[in-house]
Amino acid sequence: MIYGTCSCKATCEDPNGKSGCNRDCLGTEGCTCPAGFFMQRSDCISERECGCFVAEANLVIPNGETSVNDDCTQKCSCNNNQLICEDYRCSTNALCDVKNEVRQCYCNEGYEGDGETCESLYTDCQDVYDAGHRQDGVYTIMPTGWPSSPFNVTCKMENGGGWTVFQRRTDGSTSFYQNWTAYKDGFGDSRNFWLGNEKLHYLTNQRIYKLRFDITTSNGNDEYADYAEYTKFQIESESNNYTMNQLGLRSGTGGTGDYFFRNRRKPFSTHDRDNDACGTFDCAEKHRSGWWHSNIWCSSCESDSFCYYFHYNSSCNTMCTHENLNGVYSGGNGEMIYSSHALYCNVQYVEMKIRPSS
Repeated sequence: MIYGTCSCKATCEDPNGKSGCNRDCLGTEGCTCPAGFFMQRSDCISERECGCFVAEANLVIPNGETSVNDDCTQKCSCNNNQLICEDYRCSTNALCDVKNEVRQCYCNEGYEGDGETCESLYTDCQDVYDAGHRQDGVYTIMPTGWPSSPFNVTCKMENGGGWTVFQRRTDGSTSFYQNWTAYKDGFGDSRNFWLGNEKLHYLTNQRIYKLRFDITTSNGNDEYADYAEYTKFQIESESNNYTMNQLGLRSGTGGTGDYFFRNRRKPFSTHDRDNDACGTFDCAEKHRSGWWHSNIWCSSCESDSFCYYFHYNSSCNTMCTHENLNGVYSGGNGEMIYSSHALYCNVQYVEMKIRPSS
């Protein structure tokens, strides 16, 4: 700074100095900045450090940054102290808003993009497939009516493509003996997961969906891969305990899912929310899994203490239901994970997925 006769001070906010005339001077003298420097609060800084002054908005844009005006009709950028402004318009599917102190156009819920261009989010993996994506992978979707933020799902593109995976078991690193809230919200990682009953409800109620099981079992050194498909699959809301409201006709190989029809119209149960309609025992606790447990064996077990052990034979444990794909994973033994009673005990891989029927 230099001391001299006060005149109109040039500041970063007011390069012409008109608003700063004698503002900080004592009498007619005071500290001012030399040529090539502007006042910034009580300091003098190089003109190049100020950035760019936008007179209409009475603000300074730092070098390398961008600012959008109040009604999102103009965007100005500052590069090397050169101000460049251009027209800016929000998409019809976006709003002008301030988020995290940044004003710009933001896409509405259900859309994604930069605000100027917003495209509808995929509602499921079928939308992903129809958009031309043929690679298995993780994609972001937002089912119709979903009240929260978009979420990621695993999409499989074989067998016609467009399958949204909601369950997978590949090893024992993730426990599926979880409570109601965990099954509602979803849990796990890329190898072992449950997508979440709330998401599954919204997914299966936006279109008519089919269900597919893919199961790999082992018998010594041999492995067997089987599948089952059902023409309809729908899950009700939490207020109805995520009841499996619909399950269509089955097709497939082997005996996979032969008796899954017994789980139709059954509410979902977890060890802390027993909905299996059997007063004798808690199927979810006995089988260590959240599932649409059936009470089909309830009456016969009232007088048979053997049922309380849920031990079917040397390799499988069963009684409440013929299907228990969320049971305890134990690799070659498959102790509490099985399909179709004792036919598929030694489960090593399970995947459950849905896609629209048409």
